[in-house]
Amino acid sequence: MQNRALVKERARRNLLLLIDGVKSEEMLLANLAGITASDFQELRKLDLIAPASGAVTMGNPARATAFETTRPTMPMPLETKALDYSEFTAALTKLISSQLGLRGFALTLAVEKASTNEELQAVAQRTLDAIRDRKGEAAATAARQALYGG
Repeated sequence: MQNRALVKERARRNLLLLIDGVKSEEMLLANLAGITASDFQELRKLDLIAPASGAVTMGNPARATAFETTRPTMPMPLETKALDYSEFTAALTKLISSQLGLRGFALTLAVEKASTNEELQAVAQRTLDAIRDRKGEAAATAARQALYGG
C-alpha cells in the first residue's frame, strides 16, 4: 500500500484500511464518501479482498427473503430479558449507521471498543442522546424501543 503499486486511488486505499470482515459492503458504502460498488469489485479483481464466508456482496447478491425485502430502517427490538452482547452490539451499530450516518462514526468506534455490557450500555445511552439532539425526542424514543423493546 505504501508504494501505491496496486491501488493508486486514495479512496480505495482508505477502503482497504477499513475492511475488517465484520462490516458489510452496504455499511461501508453508506458511511464512506467517494466509494462505490465498483471499488469493491476492483479490489476483488486484484485479489486484495474476498467475501467472508456467507457474506453477501454488492456484485453477488443472495436471494432475498421476505423479511429482508421488508426490513425496517432500525433494528428489530431485542428481548429485554436476555440481552446477548453480540446481538446488542450488532443492533446498536446498525442503529448508529441508520440514524446518524457518518456523524456516528465515533460512536461506532466506541461500540467496537466496548468490552463489557456496562460499557456497551454507556455507548447506547450516548447514541440515544445523539439521536435526540439531531432528530428530536420522537426519534430517540423509537431508537430506544428498537434497542430495548417495549
